[in-house]
Amino acid sequence: AFDVHLYQCFGAYWHLKSLSGHWRAAADRATLLRGMPMCCISEWSLSLPPGVTKDYSEPEFRDICRRFAELQLEAYETATHGWFFWTWKDSAGVEWNLQACLREGVVKIPGGSRTTDLINP
Repeated sequence: AFDVHLYQCFGAYWHLKSLSGHWRAAADRATLLRGMPMCCISEWSLSLPPGVTKDYSEPEFRDICRRFAELQLEAYETATHGWFFWTWKDSAGVEWNLQACLREGVVKIPGGSRTTDLINP
């Protein structure tokens, strides 16, 4: 099994991308993950490099996080054997705090209707 940690905030590569580039990378991730048999996303977050979101208001920032979460979860729910958000509670902001994400409606946990062909009964 592959234990995969997916973040889009660490390293110069991610700092050079625009917001739409980050969303594309998250959406394209399903293709990458389908090529990894027995893959589990054991770490991910909603954190983006500071320069990507600095010009947005707080409500706009929440919408950005919400869309980023949707794109990532779509890939993780269809192309992996499961996922784990970075942590339940963290003081570093909603981007790292699943409890806050759920409370504020930023992340919606999929309802269990996975549509994957990774496991054939």
